[in-house]
Amino acid sequence: MKKLYLFLICFLPVGEAFSHYEEVSPNILRELIEETSEEIEKKDHDKFPKIKGRLVFDINSTDEYQTTDKSKEIVDTYAKARLYSSIELMRHLSVNSYVRLGHVNRESDNQDYSEFPSHGKNRNFKDEGAWIEELNLTYDTKKYAIVMGKFDLNFGSAWRWNRGIWAYQLAQNYKEMEKLGFNGIYRVGDAKKNGRYEFSYAMFTNDRKNLDNSLITNRYSDSKYDAIPGDTRSLSSYIGSLDINFDFSEKEKLSYHFSYVNLAVNKRASSLSGKIDNQKGTAVGMNYKYPLNDAVILDAMVEYANIKNLGGNSAVKENYFTGNLITKIFDNWNVTTGFARQNNTNFDRNLAEISFGYEFVGNKIFDSLLLQFGYKNQRDNLSSGLEVRNSVGALLRYQKHF
Repeated sequence: MKKLYLFLICFLPVGEAFSHYEEVSPNILRELIEETSEEIEKKDHDKFPKIKGRLVFDINSTDEYQTTDKSKEIVDTYAKARLYSSIELMRHLSVNSYVRLGHVNRESDNQDYSEFPSHGKNRNFKDEGAWIEELNLTYDTKKYAIVMGKFDLNFGSAWRWNRGIWAYQLAQNYKEMEKLGFNGIYRVGDAKKNGRYEFSYAMFTNDRKNLDNSLITNRYSDSKYDAIPGDTRSLSSYIGSLDINFDFSEKEKLSYHFSYVNLAVNKRASSLSGKIDNQKGTAVGMNYKYPLNDAVILDAMVEYANIKNLGGNSAVKENYFTGNLITKIFDNWNVTTGFARQNNTNFDRNLAEISFGYEFVGNKIFDSLLLQFGYKNQRDNLSSGLEVRNSVGALLRYQKHF
């Protein structure tokens, strides 16, 4: 039955464009957060029911040409697809879904290859599967929005996939996905005047027994009988966030993000020894876009996240810092530099990227086609010693609104 649901949503007919074609939102909640008052008012004049959607398809290839461990000098090529669809049933009310194709057995794209042995052979489209990441009913007005169902949390945003080839990958470790519950958003202010302030609060539990299956390749995870943060099967986990946006001009924008999440742990079902406590996290970020002149726009982002009681273990904590700068030249060209750091109680990891890209002008076949080439350096300070990786890679990203 789960596979049937996924099949139906994957091939749901999609129509007119989502908002934020250039400013691609990575999930449904971020889409709501970044929605402007003008866009919400525009919906009042639409005819219902109405179907719209967006497809994003990536092919990414990374050549780990120089590593401390020679067995990890491989080429990893994989595909990703994101299908966003929305059925607007009536004024303000819609059913939204986000179906994703990608790695099914990695917590992030950056996860250590030793956990997925390649035996020195290249990895071509391994561990690929499709699943429902979000499926919810949304009531959206100018002042507030209510989301019920399955959704990703509004915790941090440095994990956004549209900022370089690799610089966002460490931040993916703290992206909170696939939750079941309720989320409310309250809006006040005007981004073009004194700022737009959006308060969000959600109560939820992990979705690991309902719409968590996958097609093509099965998903493997921790035992469903072993408690992990958020697995209480009740709405005892929660998150609060604040997003502030300023639109100084068409091309100059400033935004801030603050969030706090508390993931409840069922201590009676946990296999951990020692002191067990709820996993708690805070994230603070800023994004500033500034036009140097008519030809060059700077897009800078920084974010810090701190996680305590990682996995429910009070002896483990970690923090992250992500910073990147996208320099857009003549709209089509870009130079992207990025740095990310992960400090864990047991290890440290640093990642740096520089890449160059060109975005082709949209036509009837695509709205956006991005080709990006880059270099990555990663340094992992593990208990077994220092591991260094040097890589080159390429990204092809296709986007189409329907």
